[in-house]
Amino acid sequence: MQHIGRERKDKLFNFRPIFFMAVFLCVGIVFSYLRIFHGVSLWWLFLLTGLSIPFAFCGKRGLLKTALAVLLLIASFFVGFYCFYVQMRKQENVTVYNNVHRVQGTVEDKIEGRYYACLILKDITVAKNEEEFKLIAYMPSAFCENVELYDKVFLYGKVTTDPKEYTAGNFSAHAIREGIRYRMEEVESCVVVGKKFDFFGSIRIRIAEVLYRGMDKETASVTMAVLTGNTAGIEDGLLENMRYGGIAHIFAVSGLHVGALFAFCIFLTSKTPLRKMPKIARFFLVAFLLIFYGGICGFSASVIRATVLCLVGYAAKLLGVSVDRFEALGLGGIIVLLISPVELFSPGFQLSFLACLGIFLWYKPLEKWGNHVCVEFVNYVHARRALKQFSKSIGKQTESITAGKTIQEASEEKSLVTLSEKARRGVISFLSVSISTQLATAPVCLHTFGYLSGWSLLLNIFFVPFISGAFSTLLIFVIIACILPTSAAPIVLYVPNVVWSAVLLLFEGCDFSTFALDGITLNVGAFICYYGGLSFFSDKWNVSVKFRKCFFVLFALAFVIITFVLNI
Repeated sequence: MQHIGRERKDKLFNFRPIFFMAVFLCVGIVFSYLRIFHGVSLWWLFLLTGLSIPFAFCGKRGLLKTALAVLLLIASFFVGFYCFYVQMRKQENVTVYNNVHRVQGTVEDKIEGRYYACLILKDITVAKNEEEFKLIAYMPSAFCENVELYDKVFLYGKVTTDPKEYTAGNFSAHAIREGIRYRMEEVESCVVVGKKFDFFGSIRIRIAEVLYRGMDKETASVTMAVLTGNTAGIEDGLLENMRYGGIAHIFAVSGLHVGALFAFCIFLTSKTPLRKMPKIARFFLVAFLLIFYGGICGFSASVIRATVLCLVGYAAKLLGVSVDRFEALGLGGIIVLLISPVELFSPGFQLSFLACLGIFLWYKPLEKWGNHVCVEFVNYVHARRALKQFSKSIGKQTESITAGKTIQEASEEKSLVTLSEKARRGVISFLSVSISTQLATAPVCLHTFGYLSGWSLLLNIFFVPFISGAFSTLLIFVIIACILPTSAAPIVLYVPNVVWSAVLLLFEGCDFSTFALDGITLNVGAFICYYGGLSFFSDKWNVSVKFRKCFFVLFALAFVIITFVLNI
């Protein structure tokens, strides 16, 4: 990706201020975590000097500009450090409970099992004390059969404050992000006393209502997960098999979903009468639709990141200016982390941003290498074929074949070559994107889930285009079903129900855990060597190809030694 302005070869790399600010913001958050939970000495702050040294070689922009760039990055570091520190200190201002109390709150989420259910309450009051954090309550399913989302309920039982998620050994980014600090495990009664209106929540309830009315239970739960990211209704075995297949990311509303919706919005504003609207009106229309959908999905980190990327790119296109994808990605990261610094430790955030970064770094080199290999192979095949034809057409046959080829035949042959060339390039481009994301996310997947899917690349070749193509259509069907009376849902959703049922047959009949790679442990050194080596596989270092190859090999050898030799 070309940065705004000309690429300069007199610098080690192209300095992208917003992107590197996001990187140093992440480093500051990590240092704050190490300081709070592991007591890391402040003397390690001198490491900042070492991290800042490469930026002195990012171009001949003068001593003053270089110093300003370094100061900007150091400021980003301390902002990250302070924001995480404040968020963690906020977790300490919590009332300690360890007794039976009456609790009032609003049901934010409900997870039902066969015998037991779980309610997550917000806006809670415990023993007449209004608490800022949320409570998770476990009870028999019979207690909350009539409880719905956003109902106001009274619970009676033993309330405890469990701080274990906020210690080094039990740090839970999910619990901190969701603000769950209280627990009720011995619920004696549950009574609904009212209902609180929630705009986006009411939309989610309506979507769930029409889906479960118009589709089979299994297909409805999968469709709900694809549209909103809520996987609570999916049967555990099916969800686990999809994870082993490497496609569970279709349930995490992210760039795939927001990108598909964005493409549909662009179609509406460029191919319909809406194109006559002023540019600013079209931009706000697209922004409204994306933000509205983000609200339905709960404004998750991946949705915010994808929305920022789409809107920054669209605004730049309307204004006729270039935009750097790294800068847009960095802006999305800064927004998410300033809202909640603990998101950095969430696997969803890590996988989402690494997938985008992998595409930006390694898509072009992989595509170039793939096209080169294919061209060489095609040339080899053509050379063999020409040699074979030449041996058969010695003498009179050579002349007759050349003379007998009409203009129409030559044109048709050229057309076939052009079509095959386009198809080849399209396949290589798609494979390059898929492999880039797999390379970027593999260590995090292995560390988080304990295994790597052997089916991931193959299944994503099918499911990524399927979701991209079907998402907007599926959303339109669901919107129509929500507008019409609930009784019309089975008719409106008949086709999506049949399609999803056919797709799910694959995961019901196959066991994708058979080709999972597990048993490999990665430490910090392995992560550094892995991503350090892959960075030299990209073309973002302004050094010779020979230099990049040498460092790539060195990092690869170090990764193998750390992972497979030292861990034995």
